[in-house]
Amino acid sequence: MRLQSPLRGGLLLAVAAMGPGFAYAAPNDMGTVITAPGQSSVSQQVTLGLNKSLIIDLEYPAADVVITNPAIADAVVQTSRRIIFRGVKYGQTNAFVFDRDGNQLLNLEINVETDMTSLHQLIERHIPDARVNVEGLNGNVLITGSVDDMAQNDQVERLVSAFIGAADGTQIVNMVEIAAKDQVMLEVRIVEMQRTAIKQLGISLSGTPAFGDMAKLVEKQLFSDTNGDGIPEDTGTTGLVPGLPQSFAGNVSASNSFPIQGRAIGGLGGTLSYSNYVGADLQSSVGIALDALERIGIVKTLAEPNIVAMSGESAKFLAGGEFPVPVGQDRNGNVTIDFKPYGVGLGFTPVVLSEGRISLKVSTEVSELTSQGAFQGDTRSVIDSDGNITQVAGVTIPALSVRRAESVIELPSGGSMMMAGLIQSKTRQTLDQIPGLKKLPVLGALFQSRDFLQDESELVVIVTPYLVDPTQKDQLRTPADGYANASDAKTIFFGKLNEQYGKDGAPVDAENYRSPVGFIEE
Repeated sequence: MRLQSPLRGGLLLAVAAMGPGFAYAAPNDMGTVITAPGQSSVSQQVTLGLNKSLIIDLEYPAADVVITNPAIADAVVQTSRRIIFRGVKYGQTNAFVFDRDGNQLLNLEINVETDMTSLHQLIERHIPDARVNVEGLNGNVLITGSVDDMAQNDQVERLVSAFIGAADGTQIVNMVEIAAKDQVMLEVRIVEMQRTAIKQLGISLSGTPAFGDMAKLVEKQLFSDTNGDGIPEDTGTTGLVPGLPQSFAGNVSASNSFPIQGRAIGGLGGTLSYSNYVGADLQSSVGIALDALERIGIVKTLAEPNIVAMSGESAKFLAGGEFPVPVGQDRNGNVTIDFKPYGVGLGFTPVVLSEGRISLKVSTEVSELTSQGAFQGDTRSVIDSDGNITQVAGVTIPALSVRRAESVIELPSGGSMMMAGLIQSKTRQTLDQIPGLKKLPVLGALFQSRDFLQDESELVVIVTPYLVDPTQKDQLRTPADGYANASDAKTIFFGKLNEQYGKDGAPVDAENYRSPVGFIEE
């Protein structure tokens, strides 16, 4: 018994490389017979574990053993009827066994892979419901079959990874089918309540004091006898004439504003004044203005975006718009514009772990344009090559009021959870006062104004995932079902905008707008 030399082994390898298309053929006119690998009557395909042995017991004594690539698998001839093959390296090779007359006793097509017997036992013991098969593929691992849900798939993949270890270059090819439903619809409710209370109480004083015993010049209407009838007529002009004796006259006022609001709001306002005349001339006056203002308001924001995605895939939804934002300018003054989105946005990535477990990566956003925090560009002058000066107005870029939440949660199909919540309360108050006078007992309140502002907001985000299936078109409903425009006569004489809106004449209720549009919820 002997092992075939490398030269003869290389010749057999060249013949085997012709491929399986060369089937076992009868002798041609030249008496030549070509036998392709695995196509003889004694061919057998085996999988040999790496660093493991395979024992072959022959019916007839063997005289010659030929291995195409001994670096992948080698053989030890123990007796003339027993040969032991050992897997050396990942790959494929073949071996031929001949008797003393040169007849082929055995043709082995050998695949050297990792032995998965222990791995199959491990999977059956820990994941008995998994219907999978694990096999080697050129040093890699191929997983096929089916599992009930994503959780079982992850368990199988973790067991395979732990079994093969951290071998360099080893890849796990997962071709397992998941029997669980993998289409998820996410329903999100974003509810926000804002309450605002503004109180303003302002007192402003004004006066024109005058005193003394010296005369002053005052402005009066001038009269003269232009017709000669002895009756002075109005000349239509005014002039300065000596007034009442006094040495000092001036104006004093106290004006207190509302800096938080920036201006006075609606409410009750009143004025009170006193004037002192001597003859027809104003000697002095005192006035007081009182503003008692209050405003309360409430804002409700409700958004219910729905979106569907496959398990493991991402989906995005936006109902709103985009506003332009300058991002650059070239030498010629041309401005580059970029558009920023705003509105109600939703993005999520579902992973169906099982019928009762859905992992969600959710991001929600409600944004709106606001003037608070907006950017106002300065007006500037531009001089061209001819020396002409052009005034370029500054650009006003609005700001965004944003409520955003992003998280990863796990819910069953049809289960709800409050993903985010916010309670915010802001109170601001200012007092405009006149120094010194504000400390007067009781009367100090006449020299100040109060501006009070309180903002309270509460925001909640509720998410509900559903496993869904497609349905028939005639089972779907839209908000436009049952709508029809009214005739001109009904619109003019009865003020109707539509004929009928609702199924069979029934009024529209919340159910018409909460239907599973496009899908059946489970």
